[in-house]
Amino acid sequence: MPDENATGLVEKARAALRDLAPGKLLERLKETAPKSLRATLVRALADGLRTIPVPLVGSFLARLAEDTLKPENQGPSLEDLLALLEEMQTSDEQFRRGLERLGGDLDELQRDVEAIRETQVGTEFRLARTKLDLRWPAFDHRLAALLVNRGGGLVVLDEVHLDVEGWTVLTRADLSVPAAPLAILRLKALLDVTTKTYPLFALNGEGPHQFAQGLGAERLELDFESRHNARYQLRLRLAYYDERADSERELAWPPLGTPPFELDFPWAPGFRPTMELLEAKAVLADIEARLSTYADWLERKGDPAELEPLGIPEYQAHPGFVFSNFVRLLERDVAAHPDASPALRNLVARVGRAS
Repeated sequence: MPDENATGLVEKARAALRDLAPGKLLERLKETAPKSLRATLVRALADGLRTIPVPLVGSFLARLAEDTLKPENQGPSLEDLLALLEEMQTSDEQFRRGLERLGGDLDELQRDVEAIRETQVGTEFRLARTKLDLRWPAFDHRLAALLVNRGGGLVVLDEVHLDVEGWTVLTRADLSVPAAPLAILRLKALLDVTTKTYPLFALNGEGPHQFAQGLGAERLELDFESRHNARYQLRLRLAYYDERADSERELAWPPLGTPPFELDFPWAPGFRPTMELLEAKAVLADIEARLSTYADWLERKGDPAELEPLGIPEYQAHPGFVFSNFVRLLERDVAAHPDASPALRNLVARVGRAS
């Protein structure tokens, strides 16, 4: 049974989309400028969608038009998107289905809207529903949050800075076979231990974002990877302009005076073979010690519970495709490493023979 609040959101958003009539918007533009470039049409569509007076829905659809309709992306064509938007105007159910086909999660959207409404009036700009998703090395670590303006006036977010407040070397490698790589999202930071601050908007070619009172909300997603095997202590700083106070301000997360958030990036053969290893000999010594125990375990058909301290999942220890792939990665990225000892190379060969 659809949630009553979500139903109300869909009704309002669909009515606003119907009033906007995206297809007719572009038809009018073509009539006044018949030779308009495709980029101009996409920008006009995004600007129109952004005017939808329903929190998050307009910004989501506008972002889709701006990002997924870029020629280098494999998303829907402009014509396909217009056809889908027209279908979404016909009924609430079609709107829901269309939103899902475009990658939107209505339940998540509704929770975001509720978070906006619950934000204390008087706080001009803040991060809400902040969530840190630790997924390395199979995926990039991700930080997601809701940017909200509830205090009145207009907020212009000029930049999102990521500050590195400290780091330590991680010498324990991750020996689990990695999953498929993740598609790059809107904002991404490639960390290294020599850079102290990352201006994320500038690095990702992103312009300033505006947040008007009440409707000023947008989902922010940041993906982090690293050139080095390290644990980073990090803090976000959002530099913004408060139009009402005519003042430059800054929002920090976690708040200043509290500990930064931490992200670990261990070296993982096969997933980040080109990572610039810090203390490579210590990393390879760690792998050598664990592979020695692993080879013994394979040869004597040991208890699966013994694998847990080694950081090697049980499914990776049985003959078959996964095990063969694991051995191939060890041969390519561990045994062939210039700092690998003869004993480590022999261990990799021994693991391969144990199958």
